[in-house]
This record gives sequence, C-alpha cells and structure tokens, in this order.
Amino acid sequence: MKVKKISANDIKKNVPTWSIKKGKLYKKFVFLNFSDALGFIVQVGIESEKINHHATINNTYNKVEIILSTHSINSLSNLDVKLAQMIDDI
Repeated sequence: MKVKKISANDIKKNVPTWSIKKGKLYKKFVFLNFSDALGFIVQVGIESEKINHHATINNTYNKVEIILSTHSINSLSNLDVKLAQMIDDI
C-alpha cells in the first residue's frame, strides 16, 4: 500500500472514535483483565503485520493504549487510518 499523507478531517471521518494527540492517532482500550488485554495486543500485532505498519502499544494491566503515526513521512497517513480501522474491527 502506498503511503499518502491524510488530513485531520479525513481522519475524523474515517476513524471517529480515535483522537489526535501530539500529531499522532491515539485510542485507549479497557478490558476486564490482563489476559483479555494481552490477547487484544496479539491480535493488533497480527493485523499490523498484514499491512506492514506497526503501532506503539502501551499496556498496564487491563488498559491498552495504541499510538499510530507514519515515521517515513513524519505525519499521519492512510496507513494509520487503515490500521486504526483494522484495530476497531478486532
């Protein structure tokens, strides 16, 4: 998939449950326990590998924070939106 810079308006339209923090796409997920959070992280990894685009993932017990940005263009791109949509579908 070719990397294309994407506007904040397009991001909000395509992934409305995500926010933009410090120029990066961000979302926090809360699970019942650590096992559920860890299972989710593994699924995010599998989806990330499919499009060769990887998230920053922070985990504390039952909370998982996902941060997306495209380092090659130092901005948000269509890949970030695509991965955010894939994560939302998990």
